[in-house]
Amino acid sequence: MKLLDTLQEKYNLKNDAAISKALEVAPPVISRIRNGKASVSADIMIRIHETFGMPIADIKALCA
Repeated sequence: MKLLDTLQEKYNLKNDAAISKALEVAPPVISRIRNGKASVSADIMIRIHETFGMPIADIKALCA
C-alpha cells in the first residue's frame, strides 16, 4: 500500500509495528490496511495528518 510505504520511507519507520505505534492504533489495523482488507478510515487519515503533518489531500492521493 503506497501510503504505508511512503510513511515508512519518509519518516524512517522500521516496519508496520512502528507505524501503528506512531499512530497509536493496534497493529492489526495497519496489517488489514496493508493487505487490502480494510480501507484507510477518516480517523486514520486524521491521525496521520496530526502525527506527521501530512496534508489530507496528499494522504487521499496515496490511498488511490
